[in-house]
Amino acid sequence: MRDSAKPARVHLLADRFNLLDVPGRFATILVEMSPSSLPRSLALLLIALAAAILAPSAFSQVAIYRFDFEKEGPSINYGFYEEAWVVADATGGPASWLLTFREGPHRRYISIVDFGSLFFPNKGGTVVGVISAAAATGTPQTTFLAIGEIEKEIRGANVKAKVPKRMKGYALSADDESMVPFDDDEGNVGYAGISQMDGDLEESRSKDASSRGLTVEETFQELIDYLERRGYGEFAIPVPADSTTNGNGGVQANP
Repeated sequence: MRDSAKPARVHLLADRFNLLDVPGRFATILVEMSPSSLPRSLALLLIALAAAILAPSAFSQVAIYRFDFEKEGPSINYGFYEEAWVVADATGGPASWLLTFREGPHRRYISIVDFGSLFFPNKGGTVVGVISAAAATGTPQTTFLAIGEIEKEIRGANVKAKVPKRMKGYALSADDESMVPFDDDEGNVGYAGISQMDGDLEESRSKDASSRGLTVEETFQELIDYLERRGYGEFAIPVPADSTTNGNGGVQANP
């Protein structure tokens, strides 16, 4: 390194993720390097490896969001969900969804695990949280996208992470219903529509789950139990005999 080159300091988990006081572990890791001596991709890899080595069980915070939907713009044959509960690791990763709706006099929910993700893009000093999910094929073909500014801390056993307190976005849904396993008596086939998403961090639930060290899966199950206590029943999506679920909440026909 040249004497004139000022070393760049990479603060691992210094802004979004902060290691709390844990015996035998460093609270902050500083990687000293020249700005031009190490490729960005390699620097990020080193940071990720350091995090995995020093705090393999630290990232136990859970973020829980509840979204409301409101129809917006033109639509046809379009009825949408009443609310969505989304659970993910507060540091980012796969998301699990509970989508609620009414079927006549009945309250129903659909559960989808590993559907999209929570992640944190950044530009300069601005970091935002994004929840994104899409069922690219089958029924239903719906894309969810919500964005919020980082402003709230969630504390786990050894770590605290910053996440959005509020998130806004849209859900776009359309399907020609050519693969659905039922016929409409009125001859109405296909649908399309857009709904605005407005969500809030469930702070008390997120704090409670994180303080108890619950995993995303355990937290998700507790939410299912909560909905069922409120009178919701699980809705089983009909799947034709020659079809399989595609893992994204949709139905895919087998060749």
